[in-house]
Formats: sequence, structure tokens, C-alpha cells
Amino acid sequence: MSLIVTVSEVVEHLAVLLDSDRLIRNISVRGEISDCTDKGNIFFTLKEGDCSIKAVMFRSYAANLTFEPQKGMNVIANGSVRLYKRDGVFQIYVTELIQDEGIGDGLLSFEQLKNKLNSEGLFDRKRPIPPNPRTVCVVTSETGAAIQDIKNVISRRNPFVKLILVPVLVQGTDAPASITAGIEKAQNTDSDVIIFGRGGGSSDDLSAFNAEIVARAVFNSRIPTISAVGHEINRTIADFTADKYAPTPSAAAEIAVPDINEVRKYIVGTKSYLYGKLQNRLKSAEGELNSLKKLISLHDPFLRIEEERRSLKNISSVLKREMLAVINAKSTQLVSAAELLNALDPMQTLLRGYSVVYNEKGIVSSVKSVKAGEKITVKMSDGEFNAVVEKEQ
Repeated sequence: MSLIVTVSEVVEHLAVLLDSDRLIRNISVRGEISDCTDKGNIFFTLKEGDCSIKAVMFRSYAANLTFEPQKGMNVIANGSVRLYKRDGVFQIYVTELIQDEGIGDGLLSFEQLKNKLNSEGLFDRKRPIPPNPRTVCVVTSETGAAIQDIKNVISRRNPFVKLILVPVLVQGTDAPASITAGIEKAQNTDSDVIIFGRGGGSSDDLSAFNAEIVARAVFNSRIPTISAVGHEINRTIADFTADKYAPTPSAAAEIAVPDINEVRKYIVGTKSYLYGKLQNRLKSAEGELNSLKKLISLHDPFLRIEEERRSLKNISSVLKREMLAVINAKSTQLVSAAELLNALDPMQTLLRGYSVVYNEKGIVSSVKSVKAGEKITVKMSDGEFNAVVEKEQ
């Protein structure tokens, strides 16, 4: 059976080994700065290719710096390598930092890819995020803090929104291909918006989101995207390509899903506003209607017709009276004319015993107009007869 020791014994043993190695007691290390944080004491990582080492420069030494250490710088760090016992990791305790020529390979490749994709227009398209999504798809690690943060925020803001997880690798050499496949798979989820990313981490931990294939997958997404890589200091290539950038997964969830309580308040407020506008409009319309009624009453065709009907009735009455007067007058004249005709009617004379004598020339009005032997006709009231004149007058 192997020797059983405690954690502290292992750490102390490694610390003694490092302290006894003269090579690393006073050493100069060349590398590229990443994950640089200045809080008085400067904490950063030196990297070369796939290798990296933690470093710290205390404020007493940092005060002598003539430049500000930044991510991507090539530097030479002078100091000693020792074990940080609490975390069980070794790091360089830097006493002097010298700026080397140029920028690091990592930053150079980042800037080159960023400029390339920007020139192709991948950073220009920014589609709006749907205001009221029914389904949100999250492309991230199923065991990371990001999915839990997003679940908590969405369940609090709107529990009716459906959440779909597409699990992917978010760190390591296989992560870019996994994230790309996850975003492509998300296109078939019938989601309204896609959130992709991970929780916080160092720049190296987030490097998968700087991959070109990930950026192109984000750009080719038919569904609007929100990046939630979880690093507020340094933006990734995927952040620039997404339709919307969020500094953290929680912030992405807040962007994607509106607070249902705020929506309710907005609906109530809008309802009240619209009701007030409607009431004012109804009052205004009522006033306009009353004005129109008054105007119509002055020009109402039915009223005009009624007035004309009454006028016609009055005219008809007048005409009727005048016509009766004319008829009565004419009747009187007719009676007088009839009486006159009766008086002048020869038949009336015949009825009184008189007769009318005709010859060939017509009515005989004088005895001198007939001759002896002439035939004549005598007409009386009840007929006529022929006679011969015996002698002349």
C-alpha cells in the first residue's frame, strides 16, 4: 500500500521542492499577457501557445511600472516561481515587468479575424429581439452556472415562457465545433430567440467563442440571437456577430423575456389611457353629432317637404275655392244663356201655336215672297205638311 499523506503535506512538499530549485528562484519568463486585472496588485496570466502560468505583481513593485499591462502584450516577467498554498497552484511572483516588442499571437489572430469578419458585414446585421417570445432556446453547458441563472431569471420574469436547452461544450479544443452544432440544432426548435454562451471565466476559457465557425453559425442563424459569454471586460467575436450582446447570462435572460408584472402594468396603463382617449373622443363626437343635428334640422329635406306639402295644401284650397267660384259663375252664365236660348228657340214658338213656312228658297218670312200655285211646307211643333198657295197677296 502506498504512503498516505494529507493535502497540506503534499502542498508543503511541493513548496519545498520549488523553493529549493535555484533555476526558478530568479527567473525571467517571456510570454503574452491574458486575463489582466489591476486592483493595486496586478494579477495576470502569461501564455504561449497552449501553455500558460499565473502571475502576480504586488503593488509595491507595480508602482515602478512605466506602462499599463494589457491583454495581448508581449512582456518579460522577472521574478520567482513559487507555490500558492491555498489553491495548490504555482505562479510567478513578479518583481519587474518589461514590455517586449509587438503584440502577442493570440491578440493578433483575434484582431485579424475580427477585421476579416467585420469587412464581410457579419457585425452589421442587428435584428430586433421579439418583444414577447413564447419559446427561448439556450445553447450552453447543461452543468454550468449559465443555464441555472437563465432558468431562475426567466421563471421569475415570465413562468409561461418555454425554455429549451441544447447542451454543448463551452471550453476546450472541441468546444467551437460543439457550439456551432448546437446553434445549428437550435434552428429546428421553433424558438423565438436563441441565447448562447457560458458563465464567467478567463479569456482563455472563453476562447471557443472567438472561433470563426462559431461566428458564422451565429450569423447564419434564422432566429435572432443573444450572446451571453459572461465577460464584461473583453468582448468575443461571437458577441460582435450576435443580434444582441449581454454581459452575463442573467442579463441575456432579462433582455429575452419581459417581466410579466411590467407587461401587466403596461397593459393596465394602456387600457386606462385608451379608455380615457375613447371617452374624450365620444364626448367630442357627441358634441359634433349635436351640431350636425342642428345643422340638419335647418336643412332637413323631410321638413322642407312637409313645408312644401302644407304650402301645396294651402294653394290647393285656394285653387279649389277659386275654381268653385269660377264654376258657380259659369253655371249662372250657362243658366242665363240657356234661358236666352229657350227664349229664342223657334221650337218654343211653335209650341205656342205658331208655325214656320218653307219654300224652295228657305223660310218664308213674307207673303210677298210666294206665288200662287207654289208648293210650300208648313212646319208645326208636332210635325209638318205640304200645301199649295192658291193666290198671291
